[in-house]
Amino acid sequence: MAFNTIRVSQLRQTVQTRVATFLWGRNTAALPLWHRFLVRSAQILFGILRDVSEGQLSLRAMSLVYSTVLGFIPTLALIFAVLKSLGVHNAMEPALNTLLEALGDRREEVVGQIIGFVDNIQVGVIGITSMGMLIYLVLDMMRKIESCFNYIWNVSQGRSLSSRISEYLFAVIVSPLLIFISISITSSVNTTVVTNYLDRLAFGGVIINFFAFLFPLLFMSLAFAFAYSFLPNTKVRFSSAFAGGIVTTIGWKLMGAFFSNFMIGAARESVYLAFATVLVVMIFAYVGWLLVLLGADIAYYHQYPSKTRIGRQPMPMSINQHEQLTLAVAALIIHNFQNQQQPLSDEQISSRLGVGQLVAERVLRHLVNSGLLARTGDEPPRYLPSGSIENCTLLEIWRSLRDSQASDLQENLDLPEYQQAREFLRKIDLVAEEKLGSQKFIDTA
Repeated sequence: MAFNTIRVSQLRQTVQTRVATFLWGRNTAALPLWHRFLVRSAQILFGILRDVSEGQLSLRAMSLVYSTVLGFIPTLALIFAVLKSLGVHNAMEPALNTLLEALGDRREEVVGQIIGFVDNIQVGVIGITSMGMLIYLVLDMMRKIESCFNYIWNVSQGRSLSSRISEYLFAVIVSPLLIFISISITSSVNTTVVTNYLDRLAFGGVIINFFAFLFPLLFMSLAFAFAYSFLPNTKVRFSSAFAGGIVTTIGWKLMGAFFSNFMIGAARESVYLAFATVLVVMIFAYVGWLLVLLGADIAYYHQYPSKTRIGRQPMPMSINQHEQLTLAVAALIIHNFQNQQQPLSDEQISSRLGVGQLVAERVLRHLVNSGLLARTGDEPPRYLPSGSIENCTLLEIWRSLRDSQASDLQENLDLPEYQQAREFLRKIDLVAEEKLGSQKFIDTA
């Protein structure tokens, strides 16, 4: 038995070593394009499987189901009001049919009920209080969605209140315009003139079928890419967002086939048809949100390949490394200010110093709380020295770091061990003050 256990352990170690060698044991820049694509895809898949196994994405998808139930109808009401002002409010129903095509035969019933709820709200005649509640539900749903995307993108600082109101409402207004544009393009392609012209060609039917298949996938991928670019409170490259959008669209289509062929058929045969419909819709919402979050995960790892190996856990640092990073951040900001350059954001600082954004945010938060740095009112905030840089010494910031988050030790302070430790640290402070107390950041610029 012990021998079998040893063999299994050795086999597992061998597999882990070979997987690590394949994923990270080579210089991908020197590989052929197809080989590089294969390795990068395998790395992203590894990161996604690790994130799914940790359970955070699943929990956040469940929370978004509840948020969607509360905020979906108010959001559609505002979108309906915008579409109605454009005279194209009838475009909402085909858009919902496309979004909920995974519900199969139950789609028309669910879409009809949603449209009925939206019609009953009558945005044009409700009062100021009701409109305020409507907008609040929409903004709250968007805030919760943003927090999930910020988690995926390793961003701890969400949008400010003013930015939420302006940008969220902007998205609610722009999304109907995108729906209108996509439907207009699709309609122009499907016109009789275009169809008759293509029918005369030798492969006209193939071309029509190809574009009929391609355009829905393209527009849905662009819609997901827009969401992945807009929702996180950080800069997202469109190429990464589009990569996540393509995979999400494919997953959405596969989910539609699964629901149509299996779960909807089971619900149709059930005696409790109404209850089964509600259950299927809730499961559909959960799986849909999980797919959307997985697409954002793909976009994140596509933009930051190095994160596929270490994930989102904060980088472990020794006390010495933490002190080095804090002094380096302070030096970077002070030198940048001394050279009269534009203030840096946390993302720029993390990129310049080659550390994770969460680590840089933690250091910046300490320097701000210590009164050594100040945030600007920009979005995202940038950082400046809060006082005169001529008088700012390295020793001052080093001491503030050592004294941060200090708590009162009320018990056993008179023990010999405490006294010995305090005396040793006091002598270190005296030596540091004598030898390095006058060294300023501007002296090393």
